[in-house]
Amino acid sequence: TATTFSGSGASLTNLDASDLASGTIPDARFPATLPAVSGANLTNVSAGKLLQIVQQHDTSFTRAAVNSTTFTATTHQVAITPTAANSKIYVTISGVSNNNGQAQVMYMTILRSIAGGSFNNIVPYGSNGPNYGLGYNKGDQSRNEISFALHYLDDPTYSLGQEIIYKLYIRSGGSYSVEVPSSPNAEPVLCIAQEIAA
Repeated sequence: TATTFSGSGASLTNLDASDLASGTIPDARFPATLPAVSGANLTNVSAGKLLQIVQQHDTSFTRAAVNSTTFTATTHQVAITPTAANSKIYVTISGVSNNNGQAQVMYMTILRSIAGGSFNNIVPYGSNGPNYGLGYNKGDQSRNEISFALHYLDDPTYSLGQEIIYKLYIRSGGSYSVEVPSSPNAEPVLCIAQEIAA
């Protein structure tokens, strides 16, 4: 029931948390403002820590119109420079696709370049080959303008300081044009890269 106390609080028990928070207990071990906690010296922490997130989009809102049946580069990409060795990169590219006509089909995928090198396919594929990619927009009876989201967890080999670029590639299923995004100078194609610690 005491209203004041002087001396060490080493043997005090049943302390009220509100008193600790307000600093009314006069002991240096219970400051009114708690210090910030650093995790710099933590050990045995499980993997999977998120190290950084980068989001980019083509600020000119360029529409890619492709009539090739070979995957073709767009201007939609994200660049990330890993801050740690052996990190994985979780990539997401999302936007609106346009198959541009009835019974037409378009394919979308992600290619990767490391340290300014060539862009290479990173997507696993089955016995039908690499031409199907990660995304698909087909309208047997209609022209489709629909949202898409491509996701891939990449495990690249790189050296610290090297920039990694992930770029959207698209292709047509025939002799017609397909588009991303569906309208020029309109919605963005959002490209996100997240570095995950090994």
